[in-house]
Amino acid sequence: MGATNGSALATATADGSEPVGALIGPGSLVWKYAGDYRNMLFLGRTGILQNMHPAVGAALQDHSDFFTDPWDRLVRSLPQIQGMIYDADNEAQAGRVRDYHKPLKGTDSRGERYHALNPEVYWWTHATFIELNIAVNEYFGTPLTDEEKEQLIAEGITWWRMYGLSDRVLVRDYAEFKQYWDRTIDEVLERNATTDFALSLDRHRIPAFPGIPEPVWTVIWRPVMAFNLWLANGLMPERARDILGMRRWTRLDRAAFTVFCNAVRHTWPLLPERLRYAPRAYAGIERVRGE
Repeated sequence: MGATNGSALATATADGSEPVGALIGPGSLVWKYAGDYRNMLFLGRTGILQNMHPAVGAALQDHSDFFTDPWDRLVRSLPQIQGMIYDADNEAQAGRVRDYHKPLKGTDSRGERYHALNPEVYWWTHATFIELNIAVNEYFGTPLTDEEKEQLIAEGITWWRMYGLSDRVLVRDYAEFKQYWDRTIDEVLERNATTDFALSLDRHRIPAFPGIPEPVWTVIWRPVMAFNLWLANGLMPERARDILGMRRWTRLDRAAFTVFCNAVRHTWPLLPERLRYAPRAYAGIERVRGE
């Protein structure tokens, strides 16, 4: 991944009025964390937060088979987004990811017209991935320092600009990002049909996760989905949990969650690198290492 990976975008006007980006190639925080398998522990939390946006929830209902195969969006989306970071043609990959969303438009639950490429809509889903890099370290690693959070926001700006969408939604620093994050949860997000469905997946059987044989899934689906919903509850921002009507945790829940987080935190660094990264990410890491 060469100098084209955001270097031309990481400039500001003379008075500093434009948000300043930072390179997202090898050595960056996005490179370090975007393909980390610990992100899979946040599947429920990140997916539900995205679906809580009225436009995203409506797009899933109008343009996908989410209610019959909710894994499909995951299988299609995550590797493609990782390709924006780790592929040799990462900037072309960004264009492909953006263009997948061109046909997605309609009317949301509030009767307002939506388009998936509206910057305000698309920025929310992008913001959940930026915030994920902070949250995964908060719960399952070493919390990022204030300086690292600022760096991550700058890298997120470059990552966003790869899509070629408007800068008008960008924030300049972590403080602005946090304000945007809290305001969106308070004023925009909602409980809707997609979130209600996601929160009932321990009661409604769905197809097997890709790679798991159906006979095995038949046996394990209920405890697997119950655990994932329990984990999503623990990881969910408190205000979002209130909007969704998620159950209040007991003292036992909190104790078990702390034990789980500590177990991941202490065992993860002991795993070989190839087991800590998703295949597309690890392939990119190995390619750069070979170069």
